[in-house]
Amino acid sequence: MKKIGIHGSYYVRNFGDTLILYIIKNWVKEYSQDIDISLPFVTSEKEAFEILNCENKIKEIRELDGLIFGPGGYFGEQPGSFVRRLLWSIRNYRRHISWNKELFKYKVPYMIVGVGVGPISFNFLKRKIIKLFEKAEFISVRDKYSKQYLVDWGVSAQKISIAPDVALTLSKANIKSENKTPKVALHYPNNKLIKSGKFNEFIQFIEKITVKYDVYLLEDAEGQFSNDREDNLKNILSKHGIELPIIRYKNPSKLITELQGMDKIITSKLHVGIVGYALGKPTLSIPLHTKTIRFYEQIKREEFCIPLSEINTKLLCDKFDELDETDNVLHEEAMNNKNIVYKFLDTFQIN
Repeated sequence: MKKIGIHGSYYVRNFGDTLILYIIKNWVKEYSQDIDISLPFVTSEKEAFEILNCENKIKEIRELDGLIFGPGGYFGEQPGSFVRRLLWSIRNYRRHISWNKELFKYKVPYMIVGVGVGPISFNFLKRKIIKLFEKAEFISVRDKYSKQYLVDWGVSAQKISIAPDVALTLSKANIKSENKTPKVALHYPNNKLIKSGKFNEFIQFIEKITVKYDVYLLEDAEGQFSNDREDNLKNILSKHGIELPIIRYKNPSKLITELQGMDKIITSKLHVGIVGYALGKPTLSIPLHTKTIRFYEQIKREEFCIPLSEINTKLLCDKFDELDETDNVLHEEAMNNKNIVYKFLDTFQIN
């Protein structure tokens, strides 16, 4: 039995990162049941079980026959100050790069699938990422910007495929909403709202839509709205007399089911938006990361992706009213990620 590891951003249990690794695991199992899959560096047994549906038998890198670097944005830094970017770079070096020398030492073949790349500010990290990509058997990145970063850094363009986000392979549920009052999932867990100068504009927008819609706070990580911090959106809204029910995060499957029951979605995060789009749900994005903006450009829905710095109550209300159902035009392109995973597995002559 071949031993294949899957690596990704599985250090903090949340919806997006768990879901996309779960999809990769399913593809490997669809290819052959005669593969032993492990998550070499996962830190949560609960998350490991959600991805694998079984106990994670952690393997040393040298024990693996092959490794898949799964989807995620861990090769592209978060925007912010010099210190914020430096701390992110140090953290991600430790999580995703520091152990790569074992891959090279033991000549473990690996591929990189469905990742976002760039920007990277610090050369100590960039040089290692370049080496990792240059030695990969197969590469797919999720947008043209990611490929361009790699090409600009010297990685061969011929080696890099572009395939949209793995979560876009989810199928739309043909379930017509029967909600008497339309339901909206509000997912805005970030703490930048108060400091943005757009606080009142956002609150007024929420007040307006609660007149016609049943609005629910949606978690994409366990306990997201359970703390007492003043910048917690639940607490912010409560102070303004807006009490919203919370949809608690349990696991990716249950969150997808909750999203299927919604009529509209408002989110700051990438994968809540991607899954909403894949399910055919009208989605309004207030992004906090360039990777999210890239996605809405990719699906030609930029007008419904409004950075926090640009929002005002009227603009939010207008765009929210204009939201319409859409078809997932990238489903087939996203399936190329599966084809690339299969090509990698073909090299092991499992079947």
